[in-house]
Amino acid sequence: MERSPIGSAWQGTHVVLLRCTPTNNVIGFYQSLHAPTEPVNHLCSETLSTYLSIGYTISYVHSLSDGTIEYILIKN
Repeated sequence: MERSPIGSAWQGTHVVLLRCTPTNNVIGFYQSLHAPTEPVNHLCSETLSTYLSIGYTISYVHSLSDGTIEYILIKN
């Protein structure tokens, strides 16, 4: 297994889970350990816009049983 030198950027797939209410409020944010992130806005639409602008793509969207919506964002 080849290792990256100390101080180099981690390469691979990054994952972010964003959980929102139907009224556009962020209620959960989870990231993989080395995922590049930006500050999370209280508005779901603004947070999605920020993450799409830094190179994440929406991999999957689903509604949970409590009515909340979860977005799975991926960045390669």
